[in-house]
Amino acid sequence: MQLIRLSNLVAVAGLALCGSAAWAAEAMVTPEDLLRDARFPAAYSAALGPKAKTAWLARLGNSALVRTVTVGGVAYQVATPCKPHDCADNNMLVMYAPASGTVVGMLHEKDRSTLIGSPAPALAAEVEKLWRKEFRQQ
Repeated sequence: MQLIRLSNLVAVAGLALCGSAAWAAEAMVTPEDLLRDARFPAAYSAALGPKAKTAWLARLGNSALVRTVTVGGVAYQVATPCKPHDCADNNMLVMYAPASGTVVGMLHEKDRSTLIGSPAPALAAEVEKLWRKEFRQQ
């Protein structure tokens, strides 16, 4: 009888873990998911301007999973792509607001950082702060 109860417990625990793993997998957003979003590609391309044709930027290459931050009451999905084999000198923090379809961010190439997407001054300061935290550990 004790063996049956233990096996039932193991089965229930296994189902619970599988359910949790499935939920976690659904909650993860990848840069590829952003590129498949109906409004993101056009807004992202417009924010980048001529840089949109740069391969690592176009693919959002080498980015960690997308995370969500809230700035000024607006939820943004944040991706942090970088150029393969040159992340220290070529990287970007891109923020996408799905509710409005807007994209802002900070593009860093060599020793030059450029805001993209024309963020308002308060948002620009937050973009720079998030970029420094991500890429400069400050």
